[in-house]
Amino acid sequence: MFAHSTTHGTLLARIANPGDAEAWPEFCAKYEEMIRAFARRQGVMGANADDIVQDVLMSLSKAMPGFEYRPEKGKFRSYLKTVVVRSIYRWRERESGEARAQDVDEISRAADNDEALSVVWEEEWRQHHLRRAMRMIQAEFNAADLACFQAYVVDGEGAAEVASRMGMTTSHVYDAKYRILNRLRAVVADQIEDEG
Repeated sequence: MFAHSTTHGTLLARIANPGDAEAWPEFCAKYEEMIRAFARRQGVMGANADDIVQDVLMSLSKAMPGFEYRPEKGKFRSYLKTVVVRSIYRWRERESGEARAQDVDEISRAADNDEALSVVWEEEWRQHHLRRAMRMIQAEFNAADLACFQAYVVDGEGAAEVASRMGMTTSHVYDAKYRILNRLRAVVADQIEDEG
């Protein structure tokens, strides 16, 4: 796993440096799953979703030499959204056989003004952070507490039912929920702060 200590601005500066061989794998590990999941939510399935991921990464790799991250210009996730949406638009054009010349600014404006698309992107962005946080904390909690959390919080079983089935007290179920949720909140907050 890659070090969490690398801030997002630093990671973006590193991928702009062609001599940093570890930056791209770190960036890909961080964002591939999110790009693929968003593409699927836009109706791009199977190998086509993988093609979208590759197209986005290729577009980013071309744009990165000389790239300077300036948070005051906007959030990176907004820029990433534009690149992903542009790739999906191009895929749809190829699939339909209709070529429509759209420049980046036009696609960016369309993506920013499409409320439904923005809602889906933000939801996927939140889910992305939650998935990453869950993977990170799995090593921090025992299997019983994680199973308890899954059953009670994620699957929505009753606390008494979970306690009975797992041979623990109801207060243990509540305690596991509290400890894991607090840790998840902290990890997600760190990830979001890291992205700027």
